[in-house]
Amino acid sequence: MNKLVTTLTACLFAVTMHAPVFAADAAKQDAKAQKELAEGDYKAAKAKADSREDAAKEECEKLSGADQRACKKRADAAADRAKAEAKADRDHAKANAKAMK
Repeated sequence: MNKLVTTLTACLFAVTMHAPVFAADAAKQDAKAQKELAEGDYKAAKAKADSREDAAKEECEKLSGADQRACKKRADAAADRAKAEAKADRDHAKANAKAMK
């Protein structure tokens, strides 16, 4: 009985000593997954902004002269804002992932 208790105690001690290593690996995997998710979200948001810009510019073609130029500038500005927001979100998520490590 003493051998069993001693063996179980030794095993428990060994597992306890390795628990922080397993937690660190899990944190690294979570950080990597978060970075990959942030990159995918960024690419999707950028594509969405581009397609909205193209659609808006097609609507601008119905106008002429100064109105058309102003319409295209608004479409460009809206796309630039959306892309900048997506980039900021990605950078923030990456910083959070880096802090998780």
